[in-house]
Amino acid sequence: MRQTKTRKLRRDALSREIVPVTDLKGCERRTEFRHTAHQHVAVQFRNTTRICDLIDLSETGAKISILDGTVPNADEKLILTLFDGTLVEGTVTWIGEQHIGIEFRTPVTNVDDRLDFEGLGSAYFGKAVTLQKSTRRS
Repeated sequence: MRQTKTRKLRRDALSREIVPVTDLKGCERRTEFRHTAHQHVAVQFRNTTRICDLIDLSETGAKISILDGTVPNADEKLILTLFDGTLVEGTVTWIGEQHIGIEFRTPVTNVDDRLDFEGLGSAYFGKAVTLQKSTRRS
């Protein structure tokens, strides 16, 4: 049987070109640029939905803080609803004392735009209410 060799690739944060992953630090597997975030997201798992704090966001994943209650298990699938209403499917990759890491099934595009709400004005409050209502429906 012929063995095939696979290469891990990533998108370079500055040039945006796809390059092979070279020597990543042992515990540092993240390759995409992370954008610091200060907003709420809805996390749906095990037939419950919780409002959580989004700590950072990249094209391929997110770090969130679950404020209280049940925490998903490692490798558990979930759906993240970003503040702008974007639904993102993902898997829990790690669990820390105060945070969990989520890897997205498909990349999230335009991360900067999804975290910028300066132009919304009063519509900002409408987005907040929509996010809160989404937790009641599920």
